[in-house]
Amino acid sequence: MYVFGRLSHEVMETAKLLMNHYNFRAAFRMFAKRYCSMMGSNFFLSHFATEKVRHLLSLYLLRSHFAFGTSADEKGITLPGALAFAERADIAGRARTIAFLRLLQLGGYLRKVVNHQDRRNLRYEATAKAIEKAKGVYRNFFIPISLLMDNPTLLSDLYNDDRLLRDVIDYSYRCIVDFRYISIFTPEMETILDMAGGYEVTLFLMLADKIEDPRSEDSVNFNYGWVSRELAIPRIQIHRIMRQLQDKGLIVQHAGAGRIIEIRPQFREMIDLLVALHLAVVWNGISPAVSDPGGRTNDKKC
Repeated sequence: MYVFGRLSHEVMETAKLLMNHYNFRAAFRMFAKRYCSMMGSNFFLSHFATEKVRHLLSLYLLRSHFAFGTSADEKGITLPGALAFAERADIAGRARTIAFLRLLQLGGYLRKVVNHQDRRNLRYEATAKAIEKAKGVYRNFFIPISLLMDNPTLLSDLYNDDRLLRDVIDYSYRCIVDFRYISIFTPEMETILDMAGGYEVTLFLMLADKIEDPRSEDSVNFNYGWVSRELAIPRIQIHRIMRQLQDKGLIVQHAGAGRIIEIRPQFREMIDLLVALHLAVVWNGISPAVSDPGGRTNDKKC
């Protein structure tokens, strides 16, 4: 049985607060739309790796970049470090990790830094392009969180001060060390999140759902072709994801083309929790950094 640590309890408690917030449904939809739009417009993000691999490896890279030189133990971004992290988090093998770093180099997000005193000591550093991309990704979290926090300056704070980004990334990284990934709380979603496009397709399915009461059942019209174009993933992959959801009893597919989808209450509740956890990790990373100067607040009351 998995033993939860302090951070796992902390994240779960924050997620519960967020789900009870009167604006959570609006924040949920805002996050889902922005997140799916980001994936659909970036071929690299949506095709190379699952959300889990992209998210966790990127956190390792950014956290190592920011932590470099802060102590003798902080070596920055290295290939051995990335491989050890991927193994510890159980997210990717050696070949996938090496390919991920190589693609980030080709994309201009990472560059090699050679130690001329010892050329075997090779590390990487994140480029300015990578930091701006990270801010663009976290923008999709900060906008719905600012709605829940009632903090209109939160997004400008992200772009005006890199310390806020560092705080969020450091907290997220410590959460991974503590409990690997948020899907530990939703084990039924593990195989879905390990599929390319799995997270994004489930978010699109929930966007089609107009029911406000998570305990009720509903059937929605889910156009596979439109979702395929919006997310830039093959229709056959969408069918695989939907089959997995049906096999787990979370949805029921009706009609020959499988476009009428009956959403079970437990699926709706599960996705609510998954998104709330995703937002909670970022929220908790923001809170220590947003003290009273400039009208900021670290009050978590929902």
